[in-house]
Amino acid sequence: MTPFDLLKNFNINSLREKADEIRNKMEACEITGEAGGGFVKVKINGKFKIIDIDYENNKYITEDLETFKNLIICAQNDACEKMTEKMKNEFGSSFGDISSILGR
Repeated sequence: MTPFDLLKNFNINSLREKADEIRNKMEACEITGEAGGGFVKVKINGKFKIIDIDYENNKYITEDLETFKNLIICAQNDACEKMTEKMKNEFGSSFGDISSILGR
């Protein structure tokens, strides 16, 4: 099989549709990261943008803002790690589907 044989079956529109479908599904994902045993929670979307921060309102917030800030950072990092893993698990096989469109 030559590279030209692969190009005969190549359908750019099908590839675009599949890529758009995967991108839309990825962007619609939401996941929550936690820190401090759930004291702080950060929710992100598939673009890794923060869409919500939730926390237990107690004296530690007003007494130790530095620790509170660090908990937010840790919760954000946790959310990003979870989102990366989710995307690998849920969409990793989609890249195999794209390969089949390319004839591989």
